[in-house]
Amino acid sequence: MIVRPTSLSRFMLCVVALAGCADEESNTEVVVGLTTNMAVGFDFYELERTVKVDGVVAQSERLSYGAGSLRLPAELRVPTAKDGATIELSLTAKHIGEDVPVVTREVGTRVLGGQSLLLPVSLDEACAGVSCAANTTCVKGACASPFLEPSSLAAYDPAWMQSAEDACKMASSGEPAIVVGKGQDAFAPLTEGEVVAIEQGPQGGHHVWLALRVTGLRQMGSTLKIGGVYPDLDYKLPPASSLATLRKAGDHCELYGIRFQVDRGIEVESVRGLPLDVDLVLTDPTGDAATAKTRVVIAP
Repeated sequence: MIVRPTSLSRFMLCVVALAGCADEESNTEVVVGLTTNMAVGFDFYELERTVKVDGVVAQSERLSYGAGSLRLPAELRVPTAKDGATIELSLTAKHIGEDVPVVTREVGTRVLGGQSLLLPVSLDEACAGVSCAANTTCVKGACASPFLEPSSLAAYDPAWMQSAEDACKMASSGEPAIVVGKGQDAFAPLTEGEVVAIEQGPQGGHHVWLALRVTGLRQMGSTLKIGGVYPDLDYKLPPASSLATLRKAGDHCELYGIRFQVDRGIEVESVRGLPLDVDLVLTDPTGDAATAKTRVVIAP
């Protein structure tokens, strides 16, 4: 006996087949995990990126630190493409207003149907000024093929960014730590109990210039919270917080030009010559944090 499928059974088979295709397409993607060991905003300021799918430009944009669109590490989503499609990414990092690149990077792979892959790409300080021949790119200071076999890529997991390294947070950095210093234009040591000069700001308040030496915390996106107490007056200054971008300085990073107002809610004449206990907390986007305390004396 021959059993012929009914119209309803044919319809259901089509639905199942289409659903399977839809599920495979929804799970097919390439996510670029972009990192750098250079200091964004200092070593380079802008990043141009172009994505090609099977040789056709699918995305092209310029990211800028000044505009707030350039923040690393970051994920760059590649446009959805069919199984076997070739993905090519070109990156050019530049200083603001300059045509000569600081560093360039090329990378490519293929899409694997039904798989979500993480394509790691780093902008390496060792590649600054390095020129490679056609069909090669600079990786960690040496020219190499830009193509990565999809079989060599890890499955995409958004948790990758938690352990990603940058200019200020590397495996060799150790535990998060900050050292309090002083300075508007550079870091200078600050001794416990040091007398510090105050300046009047543009809005009438008075401030001191503080600085930090930092290890083990992200270069971008950290939150700095500062508070203070005048023990002789039993007066607590309202805390202030701001986002911080660190500058690379050898084996550590620095932040200077931190304006801390010393007369918020209190007359400046009443604090001259008095000790001020300062508390600082720097917390990076992963939740890692470092704290420091120091005592200064406000100049008479």
